[in-house]
Amino acid sequence: MNVSNSIMTVLLLAIFSVMVFISSGYPPGARFMTFVVGIPAIVLCLLQLGLDMREWRHVPASGDNRSDFEKAEEEVSRMVGHQLHFDVSHELLAGGDTKLDPRTMLRREIIVWGYFLGLIAGIILFGFHIAVPVFLITFLLLQAKASWRMTLSLTALATVALFVVFERLLRMSLHSGFVTDYITDLFGF
Repeated sequence: MNVSNSIMTVLLLAIFSVMVFISSGYPPGARFMTFVVGIPAIVLCLLQLGLDMREWRHVPASGDNRSDFEKAEEEVSRMVGHQLHFDVSHELLAGGDTKLDPRTMLRREIIVWGYFLGLIAGIILFGFHIAVPVFLITFLLLQAKASWRMTLSLTALATVALFVVFERLLRMSLHSGFVTDYITDLFGF
């Protein structure tokens, strides 16, 4: 069990619990979004902690450092009565046991943080209606390596869904962005 993951889960659980507790004193319209985000997040954190505890209980006390793949290979060999080796590359296994080079891990983390912070900055500066489509197009083309057709259709679908759900169904106006507001005020739109 990775203790640092559990510590992060407990920290997130505390943050979301405090957020929901504080917002429970707000009027219904003001606490709606914190409940929508916070309550499912609390449930997911509790679920993750339960899974971590379950994994912790099932970790063998001995120093058995074999992978699940190797254990399964040994179990099947025992069942059939002779040594058996699976002809599968370890890299192809789901959740493969291969360790990535620290530079590769750092590069991946920087990319993920870059996308996340770029989306947040885009929403703050240009609003949801501009930032989300730009983010989706950028991510799908550069990271997911999706085709232009797939990228444009998924972006259009997500943008329409965002507009319909928040603007029409929930009757909530999404943040329009500081730069966008400034430009519309400047030109009188």
